[in-house]
Amino acid sequence: MRTVKWNAFLSCLCGFAVALGGMAASARADVTTEKGASILIFPKVRVDSTFDTIIQISNTGNSMAHAHCFYVNASLVSLLTGQACENPSPTCVAQWQETDFDIWLTRQQPTHWLVSTGRSFEGITDLGSDSAGFAPGHVPPVRDFLGELKCIEVTDSGEPLTGNHLKGEATIKSLVDTAPAPGTFNPNQTAIGDVAKYNAVGILGKPDASPSNPLLLDGTNYDACPAKLILNHFASGAEDPVVVGLVDRGGVLPSGSTSSNFTELTLVPCSEDFENQLPTGVTVQFLVFNEFEQRFSASTTVACYFNLEIARIDTQFSATAVDSSVFGRAVLGTDFAQTEITPVVQLNGFTGGLVGVAERIVTVQVAGEFSTTVTAARAAYNLHSEGSLIPATGPDKITMPAL
Repeated sequence: MRTVKWNAFLSCLCGFAVALGGMAASARADVTTEKGASILIFPKVRVDSTFDTIIQISNTGNSMAHAHCFYVNASLVSLLTGQACENPSPTCVAQWQETDFDIWLTRQQPTHWLVSTGRSFEGITDLGSDSAGFAPGHVPPVRDFLGELKCIEVTDSGEPLTGNHLKGEATIKSLVDTAPAPGTFNPNQTAIGDVAKYNAVGILGKPDASPSNPLLLDGTNYDACPAKLILNHFASGAEDPVVVGLVDRGGVLPSGSTSSNFTELTLVPCSEDFENQLPTGVTVQFLVFNEFEQRFSASTTVACYFNLEIARIDTQFSATAVDSSVFGRAVLGTDFAQTEITPVVQLNGFTGGLVGVAERIVTVQVAGEFSTTVTAARAAYNLHSEGSLIPATGPDKITMPAL
């Protein structure tokens, strides 16, 4: 296991300007959330005072499977104090700290761990050996973490292998109650004991391929990343129809009870250089369609890791700025929308693909005679994908550390 802190200056290089160009293949989407794969990507792993995450990985094959995994911590830290901070600035930057480790699984074996505690060989911490005495590998604990986890199937000597034996799930667990009033958004809003679960994004390897390092997501060694992601979501700030129905139907909820929906989107570049610690940036175009098929647009740069409520993509989000966002109810004019998320390919320099996950967050304020009760719930879900991105400038690639 090793831990490497990426240079904060290099992370700034991700915000480069992009010009339109290049061509992407228009084939079926190749990533999977249901089948065994050779590369697993957990786009959103969170550990702090409000949340913890449970990782589950299974070997779907009938032989031993090995995986080399990478935590990449993108949470913000102050250069002045070394403490966590919330808003990006010249002194509040992403940590870009990478930690890698190995796991191995007997045939058809599942394993899981709590990210904050990890797992030791001897079972001193959460989950050591299984009932047969087999230890599936040491997993280091990580804390104050917001970022991704990538696991790559390898041979017992560490060479990449296109075995397609890995499948995974992540469960983000709420530890406390934090529920601002409806109409406002707080990235920590949740109810204690709430869970949000999603499937890891899998990239299949070609069975007859003999991959080398770097791993090429070119359709020959490994399947390509999607040309387009599709997010179905509520308009930011929209009332929840279930809550509206409970108020209207005979006062199941008292008159005056209100609710609001928000969507937190997480995007991760497919390309990554773990050997040289070079972050990756992708410029993204958003096309937003309301229920009347009216189209709105926005764009942003995914600077190595992206995790925002969607109304912050095109506004400096505050309690009222959601009203001016193309993702907000006031601009869209409908409660529901579909957003196409397309990586922009440039001619002079490579911009690759993305994978991601979304969380729907609903806050409910129940009106009472003398006081109100506020609660919140979160639900994670995978994005739909379409097409295969293989730009003329070259495929996505993942560079592993040299053996």
